[in-house]
Amino acid sequence: MNSVLPNNSFYSLNRGKHLSETFSLPKNEATIYVSTHLELGDSDLPHFHDEPHLSFVLNGGMIDKRKSVEAERVSGELMFFHAGEPHRTISKIFPTKYVSLQFHKDFFRQNPNLEAALKISVEKTLEAKFSVLKIYKELAVNDEFSANSIEMLLLNLINEKTANKNRPHWISKIIEILNDRWDEEISLNDLANVTQVHPKTISKYFPRYFNCTLGEYRRKIKIEKSLSLIKSSKLSLTEIAYECGFYDQSHFTGAFKQLTGFRPKEFQKI
Repeated sequence: MNSVLPNNSFYSLNRGKHLSETFSLPKNEATIYVSTHLELGDSDLPHFHDEPHLSFVLNGGMIDKRKSVEAERVSGELMFFHAGEPHRTISKIFPTKYVSLQFHKDFFRQNPNLEAALKISVEKTLEAKFSVLKIYKELAVNDEFSANSIEMLLLNLINEKTANKNRPHWISKIIEILNDRWDEEISLNDLANVTQVHPKTISKYFPRYFNCTLGEYRRKIKIEKSLSLIKSSKLSLTEIAYECGFYDQSHFTGAFKQLTGFRPKEFQKI
């Protein structure tokens, strides 16, 4: 990309065309931006950030353009950007609202493998989305405990057990199956037959790598799938609950709030 702008210059060009709230954490770990794009403006200009950041699409949608990749990002999606990485984020639906976490250099010194850990967390785990939503929830609560809660959630982003590169191959195969067939009933024996690993072995070692049971992990997948449905589909919340494999809306609401900090109806209104 030619004539790539630093982040500050990019935002100056778009002043008045988007709303932005900025929250700085007291220990100088990160800055959180909650931005709403109201019109196209110059959002298609290539720009970069001096520090790595995550952006979670709360509402609307955009085209994420990078050096060799172009992808549509809709509500419920989380993006990772390396420090200095040129990119374009072209809003296609207005208003588009997203929350971004930009990590400071001091945080790098405390966490030397920060960029690699963040990238793995975003691309390989479900927890990253839930952590960002919980951070956004804490910003809304904004009580005397919020700063501590946000600090813990930031650390969770870079300490996921799924970042373990030494996990056995069959674990990766199980994750692939669970994500590809998330809307099907899959038993422990089904996974054992596909992976040629004894069911007891799966039950014993799965929590070691994911800090949850197989059933809990499947529930997380279903909640993650519901994020975009809540925002972009015309289905009722009850219909979404059934679509995602929950036996009633109450069960769905409880699981959703536990993982994201929001009730489905609250998330729908953001």
